[in-house]
Amino acid sequence: MAKENNFLAIAYILMGMTAFAFQDTAVRLLAVDISILQVMFARSVIAIVLLVLFFYFTGQKLIWTTHYPKLTIFRTIMFIFAFVFYYIGLAYLSFAVTTALFFTAPFFITIFSSIFLREKVGIIRWLTIIYGFAGVMLIVSPDFETINIFMIFPILCAAGYSGSMIIIKYTSNEDNVYTQTLHVYIATIILCPIITYSGFYLDMDNSGNEILEFLFRYWSFNDATTLLMLFLVGVCVIFGFVFIFNAYRYGKPYIVAPFEYVFLIWAVLLGWFIWSETVSLRTIIGILIIVSAGIFILYREKIKEQEITTDQPLR
Repeated sequence: MAKENNFLAIAYILMGMTAFAFQDTAVRLLAVDISILQVMFARSVIAIVLLVLFFYFTGQKLIWTTHYPKLTIFRTIMFIFAFVFYYIGLAYLSFAVTTALFFTAPFFITIFSSIFLREKVGIIRWLTIIYGFAGVMLIVSPDFETINIFMIFPILCAAGYSGSMIIIKYTSNEDNVYTQTLHVYIATIILCPIITYSGFYLDMDNSGNEILEFLFRYWSFNDATTLLMLFLVGVCVIFGFVFIFNAYRYGKPYIVAPFEYVFLIWAVLLGWFIWSETVSLRTIIGILIIVSAGIFILYREKIKEQEITTDQPLR
């Protein structure tokens, strides 16, 4: 077991969140012209290659098999579709809003832990979850008259992601985190071409539906800039994963987890710098409510000596 070093852990989590922020930036730029399914496919191929090289040069053994095949299949499919939803939201919403709505994941993890893992969740945390979702409603639309339908997608991602994290919490006693991450990449490489071909077969790329036509674009690997950007996405995701894994390896989860919210700062800054996006006062208040609720849930878990939302990273 690694010697505890919370300062190093915080440095790792900040670098990990930065890597994922730049990954999402690259994905958002790519999604203007190419299929998000192609991006996810290419990212997974590059990530597997880099992960295998990482294990080779560090002399570690990479385990490919799982002790929970059925749960692994269900988890990987859930995870893949969750992030398809996230990237749909990212394409049609501001970077800051998409990220803020994704950070409802701790609320869903706590809810699902209570339902499926029979974890005890007290009245204070239930009230905190309600408070957090009030922040979501403030971002979405307080009067429910001007709701952007695309805002549902990062929330669906948060729910699907949380479900996969609950399964990981159950399967981690036998399958390590590297193995479980590897399974997501393998499933993505298999499923993305199948989903794309099925969409073309059903003529979904010409359906007239904005979301379907966004998903089912033709794949292209001919442009050098696109290939470079896809490679950058793969590099960012593997570095982000390694940094975050080591952050939780060296630091206490309740100390490390709140620093994941630095991603929101990057989302605001990158959205403003690249796309000239601004954030309204109402959205800022909603973000602050979500962040404060998430951090308070982490604090309550420390008090209760539970690790529901804090024993797995948010990405």
